[in-house]
Amino acid sequence: MKKTIATLFFLSFFTAIFAQESIDSIVLNMPDEIIFGLQTSQKEFLLTNPDDSAQIKVATNLYPQLTRSSFSKDYIRIKTSAAGDVQIKLLPLINNSKIVCVVKTVCGQICDSRIQFYTTNWQPIDSSTLFPEISIERFINTESDHENSSYKNAVSELDISPMKITLSANDDNATVEYDIKQYLSKEDYKIVEPYLTNKPIILSWDKRSFKEK
Repeated sequence: MKKTIATLFFLSFFTAIFAQESIDSIVLNMPDEIIFGLQTSQKEFLLTNPDDSAQIKVATNLYPQLTRSSFSKDYIRIKTSAAGDVQIKLLPLINNSKIVCVVKTVCGQICDSRIQFYTTNWQPIDSSTLFPEISIERFINTESDHENSSYKNAVSELDISPMKITLSANDDNATVEYDIKQYLSKEDYKIVEPYLTNKPIILSWDKRSFKEK
């Protein structure tokens, strides 16, 4: 009986700790590799005025202007430059604990996102079972005649697979987009366009992993 009570106390104690995790504590304790050069005082400033829609900005030696562009109780988005940003999201698990999802995106002619998961004390977690692998084929119209030579020529133009991942500030969804319009020439895009769905894939977090809705 004493052992059972001790176990229950131990579990309830750690559940309480997990419940106290907030985006503030996650950002304040994030390692340098997430956003290089951020001092504690700058992290604190990025977390100020949570209900203010105005953008919060700080400067570091590496990033002349870091901008908090979106903020909620479990999400923050920080633009590191005109071409890049970092999204940090707290996601709930089935045992009432949480994990951290980080998406780093760089946009040039096409946007390329990288997603990584961490424990709340910033230990890396294997993401292979948490976020599905999405191929280019998912953005090709399934009603197209795949044996048609025009289709084959068009698809051959799709020689890169970067995709843009956007986490939601208000729920636990993620949006995956594949937009190569700026990457291809006007002539090549005109060939490819009829075969693309231009429809983003929406994934929902079910407290275990992201799954397509």
